[in-house]
Amino acid sequence: MNHDDWLAQADIYALGALDGDELIAFETHLAGGCPECEPHIRRTREALTLLPRGLEPLAPPASLRARLLAQIDAEAAGSQPVIRPPRRRWWVAGLSVLTAAGLLVVLSVELYQTRQELQQQREALAAVRAELAQREAVLQAGQQDMQRLQALVASLQSTVAEREAELASRDARLEAERRELQRIERVVATLHSERDETLRLLSAPQVRLVRLTGQPPSPGANAHLLWNPNARTGVLLTSGLPQSARGRVYELWAIAGSDPVPAGVFQVDAAGQAFLKLPALPRTRRFDKFAVTDEPAGGVPKPTGQMHLLGSL
Repeated sequence: MNHDDWLAQADIYALGALDGDELIAFETHLAGGCPECEPHIRRTREALTLLPRGLEPLAPPASLRARLLAQIDAEAAGSQPVIRPPRRRWWVAGLSVLTAAGLLVVLSVELYQTRQELQQQREALAAVRAELAQREAVLQAGQQDMQRLQALVASLQSTVAEREAELASRDARLEAERRELQRIERVVATLHSERDETLRLLSAPQVRLVRLTGQPPSPGANAHLLWNPNARTGVLLTSGLPQSARGRVYELWAIAGSDPVPAGVFQVDAAGQAFLKLPALPRTRRFDKFAVTDEPAGGVPKPTGQMHLLGSL
C-alpha cells in the first residue's frame, strides 16, 4: 500500500468510521510514527469542528415559538416559578455535524478516487517511459549494429582495395617480366645469329690473327683480333684492361697508314675482359694496325685519350 492510500484512510479514521482489520492496520501504521498521517488526522478533525460554524443557522418553526410563549405565561401566573433548563437544539447541531461528516466523506472519497486516478496515470506514464526507454535502447543497439556493419564494410572495402592494388602490381610485374623475357628472347636470337655469323667469319680461310699488346697505361693488358680482310670485319677479345671510369669507355680503332677509323666501343668486366664484334669497315681503306684508347662515353670520331692496346697485321 502506498502512502496516498494511508492518507485516504486517515480521513475515514478522523470521522471514526474505520473499523475491523483496516482500523488495526491503520493504528499499527500510526504507532510506527508516520510523520504525515498524525498531522493530517489533526487537520481533518479541526476542519470537522469548524465546518458547522460555516453553515447557515436554521430558524425554528412558528409552532415551537407559540408553545414556548404559552409556557412562559403559565409559569408567570403561578405562585412559584418553575425554572426549566433550556432545551438545546441538539438536532440542529447533530444535523450540522452529519452534514459536515457527509461532505467530508464525499470529499475524502473523491480525493481518494483522484489520487487513485493520478496513481494510475503515473503508472501509465511510467509504463510509457519504460517502453520509450526500451525502444531507445533497441534503437541504440540498432545504431551500434549499423556502425559495426559500416566499419566492417569499410574494412572489407579497404581489404578489397589492397587486394586490387596487389593484383595490379602483380599484373604490372608480370607484364614487365613478359617484356623482359621478350627482350631476352630477342637478344638470344641476335646472339645466335651473331654466333652463327661469327662462326662463319672465323671459319673463313682468309681470317688473320692480330695480337694487341699493352701500352704504358695498361702494360699487363692484351687482346686478340680475328680480322677477315675480305668481309672487312672481325672479333676482338680483351684481357687485363682496367675498368673505365664513370662516363668513359674503350674505343677500338682501325688504322690505315696514319688515319684511324672508329671500329666500336666497349666496356670490360672486373677481370678486364670484353668481347666486341666489329662493324663492317670501309673497303676503300687498307688497314694495317689496330689500337684501343680511353674515350668519353659514346665514342668520338678521332682519338683523344690514352692508348692502352696496339697491334699490327
